Amino acid sequence: MIQFTAHSQGRGSFEDNLLPSLVYISPIDLDREGQPMHAHAGHAELLMMRDGVGVVYIEGRQEELQPGDFVLCGAGEPHSFRAKGDQPVRTLACGFTHLRCRGLEENCFVDSNDRCVVHAGEGSQPLDEMLYVLQSMAENPQANHEELCSYLSAAVVALALKIHRAASERAEQTHYQLGIRTQMYLDRHYLENLTLDSIAQAMEVSKYHLDRVFLATAGCTPVQYITRRRLAHAQTLLASTQQTVRHIAEQCGYTNYSYFTSLFRRTVGITPREYRKIAQGNMPRHNT
Repeated sequence: MIQFTAHSQGRGSFEDNLLPSLVYISPIDLDREGQPMHAHAGHAELLMMRDGVGVVYIEGRQEELQPGDFVLCGAGEPHSFRAKGDQPVRTLACGFTHLRCRGLEENCFVDSNDRCVVHAGEGSQPLDEMLYVLQSMAENPQANHEELCSYLSAAVVALALKIHRAASERAEQTHYQLGIRTQMYLDRHYLENLTLDSIAQAMEVSKYHLDRVFLATAGCTPVQYITRRRLAHAQTLLASTQQTVRHIAEQCGYTNYSYFTSLFRRTVGITPREYRKIAQGNMPRHNT
């Protein structure tokens, strides 16, 4: 026997503990043409991918959906679904009204800053099983299951939100790890002839994804980070050696001396020669 200890409830998923109402729950098979772009004015919709590979258009972009992924569409949110290839996809659409998730407008699952597409894969199996139960209850109106459907609808939404939070945390951790891994790679190779394409290839991600993730992690793009590291290295050489500025520029990956000088002055505020004089104590620096 598994013993379950009930703890005192804190803040629940719904404002004033008001439960959502089920509007519909329906299996939908989609082909390559799929649905036209549409929105639901009076209710929110949860769409679960069950079989096949699909594509969702929402929030101004498109994303691929695998079995187990699901989408949380708020009321009025334009969206459409279709199969990715020639093979049709099986989905389950579930509409809810009077949905009052805590801290959000009515009939919204998540905040507008949160992603509404949840790539949960096998992690959504408990949700899918609960949806099957809800579907079987709703398809038998003679059995007077209205109350059960209400409680099950609340459980479905609460579980979907829990999976959404877990997936968001995993995505943030994955992004953080990619950002740190990229930064370590650049720290080792910043003096080499790197491009955003070559960095993305080394990290095995798209350059657009890498650019966004690294900016969120490091506060600058990979190309900007390389420039900072190179100029920092140049400052060290200017301050500690008597090498010519041209030779230092080449060591730092800049074969165009004029470009290096211009970049250094634009970034540091003075020319490399002026920086050397100040760093080596040969000229006082006057603030203007």
